[in-house]
Amino acid sequence: MNKFTGFSDLCVPYNSSTKELLGILKELDELGFKNVAIEQIYNHDNCDKKGDPIPAPVDLRTLSKELSGRLRLLNRLTIVYTEGNVTLITTRSAKLRGYHLVAVVPITEDAFQHACQTMSCDIISYNSDTVRIKMSRKFYFVAVNRNIMFEIKYAPAIVNSNDRKDIINRAHKYHSYGKSKNVIISSEARDRFQVRGPYDIANLGLIFGLSEEQSKNAILALPRKVLINADARRHGKAGVVISVRQGAVDSDDYSDSEVNEPISDSDEEESEEMDPDEDMQSDDGQEPPLKIAKI
Repeated sequence: MNKFTGFSDLCVPYNSSTKELLGILKELDELGFKNVAIEQIYNHDNCDKKGDPIPAPVDLRTLSKELSGRLRLLNRLTIVYTEGNVTLITTRSAKLRGYHLVAVVPITEDAFQHACQTMSCDIISYNSDTVRIKMSRKFYFVAVNRNIMFEIKYAPAIVNSNDRKDIINRAHKYHSYGKSKNVIISSEARDRFQVRGPYDIANLGLIFGLSEEQSKNAILALPRKVLINADARRHGKAGVVISVRQGAVDSDDYSDSEVNEPISDSDEEESEEMDPDEDMQSDDGQEPPLKIAKI
């Protein structure tokens, strides 16, 4: 089973220049990252709606071969949209199934509410035009309960001072609206010099209003969680526990004596005395303990 272990960067924009893209990926590999998502963007408002307008996923085999398989490369689609009718495209798209992750950038407040409540996605992100969009505490927690992550991208904050102010402002909104729950940190690095290591990112997390533990989880535990949830969404996976009792007979055929046999009071009393929480002890919805790397 794929555990998606190690540090993750879930947003590296696709670059048609393989040399430049490989430079970023090699830098991430040297800094200790294990899972990297290559981002492609679909702007629903500007694209032709005929056919399947979603771009085909990048073939990652060549990149993976160049890296000797040291990085687990993933396809990510970021959908920029205004209206909820984008779901008419996403539900019918055959290309969408080729993406490991689906992120959304809601342009309006209504689109943000739609993303939190309805949209089938893994990450809610932003761009330079939507970084200051108004959010709601109510819908923030709706998204949290749906295991959707909120993204902070640090590379634009390093490159541009205006972007830095906007990103810090958005990060502090995450804190004021939802105590920075379900916040992940990605790079959106467009060249290798914009990439930072896990230690530096953890320190940046403090500037973004995250606690020390949240900063670590933003590049380790929470990306792992979103990757597992995304994998389950794509394949429709579910956990099933099957227990087999010794001596049980797998048959639907019963004799007349078994059908007509009365239920004894002792059987009823024994059923009533069962602990109702007994079967729920291992079904608390929590993931197995994760050993967090010390950074």
